[in-house]
Amino acid sequence: MKYRYLLIPGLTVALLYSCSRNPLGGPGQPHSNDDQHYGPFAVAKSASVPRETGAVSADIVSEQVESNNAFAVALYKELISVDDNLFFSPYSITGALAMTAAGAKGNTKQQMLDALQVTLEGTDFDAALNSYDLSITDYADETDGVTIEIVNSSWMQYNWEFRISYLDHLSRFYGAGVNLLDFMRDPEVCRGIINIWVADQTNQKIENLLPAGSILPETVLVLTNAIYFLGDWLYSFDPEQTNDNLFFLAGGSTVQVPIMSLNKPDEQVGMYYARVGNARALDFPYKGGRLAMTVLLPDEGEFSSFESSLSTSAIGELITALDSVELQVSLPKFEFTYGTVRLKKQLKALGMIDAFDGSFADFSGIDGTDLLYVDDIYHKAFISVDEEGTEAAAATAVVLVWESTGADDVVFNANRPFIYLIRDRKTGMILFMGRVVDPSVTEYTE
Repeated sequence: MKYRYLLIPGLTVALLYSCSRNPLGGPGQPHSNDDQHYGPFAVAKSASVPRETGAVSADIVSEQVESNNAFAVALYKELISVDDNLFFSPYSITGALAMTAAGAKGNTKQQMLDALQVTLEGTDFDAALNSYDLSITDYADETDGVTIEIVNSSWMQYNWEFRISYLDHLSRFYGAGVNLLDFMRDPEVCRGIINIWVADQTNQKIENLLPAGSILPETVLVLTNAIYFLGDWLYSFDPEQTNDNLFFLAGGSTVQVPIMSLNKPDEQVGMYYARVGNARALDFPYKGGRLAMTVLLPDEGEFSSFESSLSTSAIGELITALDSVELQVSLPKFEFTYGTVRLKKQLKALGMIDAFDGSFADFSGIDGTDLLYVDDIYHKAFISVDEEGTEAAAATAVVLVWESTGADDVVFNANRPFIYLIRDRKTGMILFMGRVVDPSVTEYTE
């Protein structure tokens, strides 16, 4: 048994530390249930295991890149719906789920790896992600006009017993800090703390990642990944060349939007372009040249057929065919926020089943018990494209809760209307009966 906990409005049955008494925190801690700034809180990491800094082989990283891209296409097909925009970060989702899978065992772990399309074995998967994280952020640090920040963190119930080996793993491969909160005492305040952290890591572009009700008193662990990107175009668009023009929708209707043009009178710009089958591809490079926005443009009337046949091999064929040409380029100027979305349905469709079922989930590598399972996975993403470049951000949170297994493992949080009795236990006679629908009301008058 970890602990018992009962909370009934008007009655104090057990007193525990609240989030405002985070053992790692300082003054100015949370005091309300809205997503306001709650003041500073500290981050702890494994004292014995620092983050790996050595690069793994290029072959291992390349294999994980293939897995990430296969997962990206598979999840894209699960997320698409008719006539809706879509934007997400498969890399952020993979990072958060990788930290979760590190504590999974048996079928639970294998299903998670299969859903993520992972082919690497053992810790090679973690090492490849870590190596790529460090490589791409180092590149951004050394490149003018490019910013990339990737941050992982864990949020743990302060009095729950976690395996040291699991905490060491998070530190070694993900640089993940450990924040001690008290989800049991005040889940909504804890939700606000995590949301503020995510917003801070993404330049305020991802706010309220975790919606109301997503953190429960039964929550034991939340694993978060945040990624932020800001890149200036290698060839910037001239704002004076941006004009409102028609954008043709798939159904045949049109909308008028600002369209940017990358050309000067009688002058074309060198870009990487390709045509394969019923689609064309164009790389919009960012400063430094390593990163680019690749636009895949199906021919008129071919979007549905192209999308339905979309695969990593089809994308790879277009990218392989890219070649330097001079051409005039037009691109819509746009801004879009996607989410917050719950990914349980989509990940189940990709084969991740047991992790969501308290009867089958095995996350004993996290705390040595069979109590934990994934309640849901939340993702939110933002992108803005204008004449200067692109700003993008995304965040993912995996929420793990514990499964009550009987009288010795009870969470009873009467934070909603309830009925109550005063009765004679010997005879069963009910002496009083009532209900509480609003504990702040102290008197009833007709």
